[in-house]
Amino acid sequence: MSVMREELHHLVDRLPEEKVAALLRLVRDQLEEAPVVRDLPFIGLLEAGPDFAERSEEILPAEDNHSL
Repeated sequence: MSVMREELHHLVDRLPEEKVAALLRLVRDQLEEAPVVRDLPFIGLLEAGPDFAERSEEILPAEDNHSL
């Protein structure tokens, strides 16, 4: 390990906890990591026909008659 890396490690170890998050963001930005891709399996579950919004006033009152 180079002298500069050793010094960096030493300085990071001495850093107050409340400043760690800001430094971590800075270092991650320097590495230019690819953004995290999220798997969202629920996307598309609420698809409906194009007239669903137009019929909403007809559908919602019918649902109000059901007991919980």
